[in-house]
Amino acid sequence: MDAADLQPPVYIHRVVDGELDELFTSLAAVAVEGAKAVGKTATAAERARTVYQLDQDEQRSLIAADSARLLQGDRPILVDEWQRMPSSWDVVRRAVDDPRTTAGSFLLTGSASAPPEENLHSGAGRTVSPRK
Repeated sequence: MDAADLQPPVYIHRVVDGELDELFTSLAAVAVEGAKAVGKTATAAERARTVYQLDQDEQRSLIAADSARLLQGDRPILVDEWQRMPSSWDVVRRAVDDPRTTAGSFLLTGSASAPPEENLHSGAGRTVSPRK
């Protein structure tokens, strides 16, 4: 294996980066949603200091046992693939309602829509997405 194979991929800046950075200065939570494999996680991870990957069974199990774990860690906190555990959206929504939560605290990435069987709060007035 060549040393170059061990290097992490170089982040490629996207058009949404500037808008996301602007939103993040005034909003506590921003959702980055869209089609599969377009760079949502990579874009959000560039800003995050703590990452929860809810497509990993172990992390999902830990959060299911104690949902407050999603609020632990250095901020910004990235909740990746939030739709795999829809209750995570409500945990973040409640944190955003707390007046002590500052701008730039949470990023949520996932598919553009929640699973249809879930009754999910929209996040209206709390969580926004960059314009598409």
